[in-house]
Amino acid sequence: MTEMSFFEHLNDLRKRLIISFVALFIAMGISWPLAPAVQRFIQRPLLEPSLTQKLQYHFSSWMVEKAPGLAAKLGLKPEPPVVVPHKLNYMAPLEPFFVQMKISLITGLALAFPVILYQLWLFLAPGLYPWERRYVYIFVPFGTAAFILGGVFFLYLVWPLIISFSLAYESDLLFSMLNLTQYINFCLRLLLLFGVIFELPLFFLILARAGLVTREMLAGQRRLAILLSAVVAAFHADVVTMTVVAIPIYAMYELSILLIRLVGEGRRAEVPVPAKPGG
Repeated sequence: MTEMSFFEHLNDLRKRLIISFVALFIAMGISWPLAPAVQRFIQRPLLEPSLTQKLQYHFSSWMVEKAPGLAAKLGLKPEPPVVVPHKLNYMAPLEPFFVQMKISLITGLALAFPVILYQLWLFLAPGLYPWERRYVYIFVPFGTAAFILGGVFFLYLVWPLIISFSLAYESDLLFSMLNLTQYINFCLRLLLLFGVIFELPLFFLILARAGLVTREMLAGQRRLAILLSAVVAAFHADVVTMTVVAIPIYAMYELSILLIRLVGEGRRAEVPVPAKPGG
C-alpha cells in the first residue's frame, strides 16, 4: 500500500480523468460514422415482429405439428405475425444531429471502456496491497466483457419486449407518435443501466477476494437486495420496464453469491504492527 498526500491524490485523479476523457473523445470520433447503423439497430423493434409474436407463432406451429388435436381444442392457429412499420418523428431542426451525438457518445463509451476501467484501477491501486493489485488482470477484461454483455442482453431481449408492450396499446382510438429524442434517450439510459448491472458479479467478487465481503454476508442480505432491486427499477414508469430491470439486478446478485462460492474468498493481508521500543 502506497501512502499519498491529499494533493497527490488530486493530481493523480486529474491525470486519470484527462486520459479517460481523451480516450472517450477519440472513441466518439471513431463511433460517429457508426451512429446511423446503431440507430437503425435500436429501431428494429419498430420494424420487425416482436419477440412475443415470434414465440407465439413458433409455439402454435409446433403444437399444430406435434399435437394437432390439442392445438384444435386450444384454438391455436399459426398465423405469421403482421408487422406495421413505425417511424420516429422529430420536431426540432437539429434534433437528429444531437441524437447522433448521444449515440456516438454511448458507443464511444463502450469502445473506451477498457481504458476508463484501467485508469480507475490505477487511481485505486495506491490504496491496495501488492497482492490485491494483481486483480487488474480480472478487473479490466472481465469488466469490459460484462459491460458489453449487459448491453447485448438488453438490446436483443429486453428492448424488443418493452417496445412490443408499448405498441400493444395501439387501437382504432390510439396510435403512436414516438419522438426520436425520447425514444433514443430511453433506450440509451436503460442500455447504460444494464451495462452497470452486469458489472455487479465482478464487483462483489473483487470485494470478496479483498476480504471486504463474504458469501454468507451477501446471502444474509437477500431481502435487502430484492428491495434495492425494486427501488432502482421503480424509477421507470411502466410495470413491464420495472420488471425487466428488477429481475436482472437480483439475478446478478445471486450470480455474485454463486461466483464467490466457486472462486472462493480472500483475506486481507495483515499489516505487521511495529514493536514498541523496549518491548
